[in-house]
Amino acid sequence: MKSLHPLDSNLAGFNKDEISFNFERYWQTLLDNKWRVALFVFMVLLASYFIINSLAPQYKATATILIERKESQVVPVDALYGLNAESDEYLATEFEVLRSRPLAEKVVRKLSLATEPAFVGEEGSLSSLQSMGSIKDKVLGWIGMGKSNEEMSRVAGVEQEIARRELLKDYVDRLSIFPLRKTQLVEVSFEAPTPMLARDIANAHAEAYIESDLEARLERTRTAASWLAGQVQGLRSDLNASKQELAAYIEKEGIIDIGGEVQERVSQELKDLQVELVAARAKLADARITRDQVRGAGNSKESLPVVQSDPIAQRLRLSVVETRQKRAELAKTFGPQHPKMLAANSDLSSAQSALNSQIRKILETVEFQYNAALAEESSTQQRIDRAEEEFYSFGRKGDRYFELKGKVESGQRLFDLFFQRTEETTETIDLQSAHARILSQAEDPLEPSKPKKAMLFLLAGLGSLFLSVLYYILRELFNTGIRDGEDVHQRIGLPLLGSLPIIKKNFIRPVVLNSMEEAERSKEGAIFKEAVNTVRTGMMLDRVDRPHKIIMVTSTIAGEGKSTIAGHLAYSYSNVGRTLLIDCDLRTRGVSNMFGVNKSDMGLREVLSAEALLEQCVIGIDNNLDLLCANFTPLNPLKLISSPRFQSHIQEAAKKYAYVILDAPPVLPVSDPLVLAGYADAVIYAIRARSTPYQHISRCLQSLQRVEAPMVGVVLNQLEMGGTYYSYYSYGNA
Repeated sequence: MKSLHPLDSNLAGFNKDEISFNFERYWQTLLDNKWRVALFVFMVLLASYFIINSLAPQYKATATILIERKESQVVPVDALYGLNAESDEYLATEFEVLRSRPLAEKVVRKLSLATEPAFVGEEGSLSSLQSMGSIKDKVLGWIGMGKSNEEMSRVAGVEQEIARRELLKDYVDRLSIFPLRKTQLVEVSFEAPTPMLARDIANAHAEAYIESDLEARLERTRTAASWLAGQVQGLRSDLNASKQELAAYIEKEGIIDIGGEVQERVSQELKDLQVELVAARAKLADARITRDQVRGAGNSKESLPVVQSDPIAQRLRLSVVETRQKRAELAKTFGPQHPKMLAANSDLSSAQSALNSQIRKILETVEFQYNAALAEESSTQQRIDRAEEEFYSFGRKGDRYFELKGKVESGQRLFDLFFQRTEETTETIDLQSAHARILSQAEDPLEPSKPKKAMLFLLAGLGSLFLSVLYYILRELFNTGIRDGEDVHQRIGLPLLGSLPIIKKNFIRPVVLNSMEEAERSKEGAIFKEAVNTVRTGMMLDRVDRPHKIIMVTSTIAGEGKSTIAGHLAYSYSNVGRTLLIDCDLRTRGVSNMFGVNKSDMGLREVLSAEALLEQCVIGIDNNLDLLCANFTPLNPLKLISSPRFQSHIQEAAKKYAYVILDAPPVLPVSDPLVLAGYADAVIYAIRARSTPYQHISRCLQSLQRVEAPMVGVVLNQLEMGGTYYSYYSYGNA
């Protein structure tokens, strides 16, 4: 038999969208639990009232201190120990000094707070702790378990140190330091059980701060003076040693005019030689070029630039040209042996010889000039090397001299500075003045500062209200169960046959056993009855032409009220026709126990074993309502339920009764409901509201779908009474 409501599209599993914030739902949740919230707030307020009234009053006294950023001093001694009274860090440091534990310890000793009952209590004082310890040690000594004197001294010292630290911690916790914004004022406040003690401690703390500052400044000045004196002595020794070293160096090197005319003359000479060297090298370069031209000219010496630029060579060359021309003109007229021709040849030979002689002189001059330029460049370089050596010698001596002289001068300046500071510091030891003063003394507080009873009472009420509201909202937000009919429609996809309210546990059995007459007289009973009738009506309207005869009721897990639903639904169907309620939960016998049936009564065992007929084994509950109880627990309930005999008896009952209600086991722990679903015409799935996890419900419904169980709808059980959901039920009973 196929399901009337396919679930594939709805049983997709839990997802993050299921945790959503629906203001209307959460507001309704708060309305439903308003009396619980009110009760919780009332209980918290009641407890807070007694607790707040039991608190001991504390009084706060406040003294105001003015901390001056810069004090008037004869000499600036603060520079010696790094204090900058103009910085914001200076005030911040002073505030922390006011909160410091050593200052608190000084006040505790000054006022003997370790023995003050109003401050630490009688049981917490040092004397009481010591006396208790001594009594304990005496008792242990009497019984032979006493400690040695050394152990007793050590334990006493430890106890005293612990008590001292606890006392200081309590003191610091009671102390408050409040710097006033954009001022140099600081409020020192202290809380104590009595006004006078608070006043005395606040004033004593302010005075102790000023005294501690004066002592610290005096100690710093003395320390600085002692340190400066030691530094002056060391600087004097260093200065004398530097002077002796400078004198010894001057004597050793014979230095007379370091940095005077001698060094200046050597420096100028070196500069002049550098200029001469540049000129010599330029001259040498020109001579080398001319020499290279001469050596590379070969036989054509006359074409050299140096020859052409020589005036004598030019005149001799012109003479050769003129003699050659004259000889050529005579050759036109006379023969070679003519006396004139012989004279012309002789003149030409003489002119050419003179030219060649002049050219040789020019070439020799070029070679001579090159050698002279080379010698001049080498000589100049040697002179420069000697000048540089002399200059560097003077420089090295001068550097060492100036180094030693600078060391002496810097040592002298440092010695003078420290000597002056030493004198100033020594003179200011007796001139120290406080950098702070008490602007206003603390006075006796007129009213306790705490506890602020009204504020605490209000905070307790608001806090308890907030926590209770937050609890119910979070419980609703993270509840993965089925909340209401809207959840049934959206997340399961089956019709909601009805919703049953939460009723008292002792109401269930009388409802069925006493024919519901007693229960109907209460409002809860009337609402529950109408809700069950709504489920029955939904079942009957599901198939008007052919009503469901065999109806199975199951759930996800035990404890969801499926047996209660099956029993009340059977009673409701008995008002329409003859109805048989069969307890198919052979493991727990839910319906049988609800009706108080014993295992000795006749039931399924006799029917299945054919020891008696069905009519003989049923138990009459009401006029039209019978019960077939589970009066035994088989070894294998699933095998028994799956047998053809069990199915045949159910079919037989369906012929004799108008309606057969099967109370089946839950689906998640066992497989019995999957078999029973095949015998039924309709399956009702019971879900406990806000309790059963949706993941379990989804698994069980998918299992029923796989066996094609005829799912009709869901009954949502144990819904919270309240709101408007059940208002229509009470309309007829108003």
